[in-house]
Amino acid sequence: MYTLYWEKMSGAIGPQVLLDEIGANYDRIHVDMAAGAHRNREYRSINPVARVPALKLPDGEVVGETAAITIVLGERHPDSRLVPAATDTDRSRFLFWLMVMATSGYPVFSRAWHPEQFTSDDSANETVRQTAEQQLQEFFSTIENAIEGEPYFLRRGFTALDIYLTMLTEWASDKSELFASNPRLSDLCASVGDRPSYSRVIRQHLSGEDACGNPQEG
Repeated sequence: MYTLYWEKMSGAIGPQVLLDEIGANYDRIHVDMAAGAHRNREYRSINPVARVPALKLPDGEVVGETAAITIVLGERHPDSRLVPAATDTDRSRFLFWLMVMATSGYPVFSRAWHPEQFTSDDSANETVRQTAEQQLQEFFSTIENAIEGEPYFLRRGFTALDIYLTMLTEWASDKSELFASNPRLSDLCASVGDRPSYSRVIRQHLSGEDACGNPQEG
């Protein structure tokens, strides 16, 4: 049994979709980030870096960071073919673009949503936010040009990259504009969004207990 520590509309979207796609048994524990629950002693004993999501494996080991959870789940469930195996010719490309998404996409949303966390000068908040939005436009343009499949990112078909990328678009300030500017990205996300696993998880994240509604810190 897996345990997913999650917050609404956070980086837990991807791992939860993966768990559903794999058909794994798991339960969820909500971490109320708005109330600072991710910083309390109890949660830090689970994830010392105080970020959401975190995934407790059946053996009790805990993995944090959405990209790391993605790789671990894919490798623990190779029959799902969601993460290319070490000997697969798509492995290097998969890892490269997953890391690009995790380092050049994901953290920029934090600056767009929470500019006050990246400057001590309140008057600079809007500059930080606008710079982040410009960086996100450039990031998604790069992604648009890198999509090889039809409609998925890799020619081989659906993988965890598509889940991760679609999750990122959930945090865009204007999804309609994003998709109008990036038609291949739009087609990819529409296909992922039509999958029962993704649509079910998004419904859960858009409803339920009060929570933060953006990527926050994890």
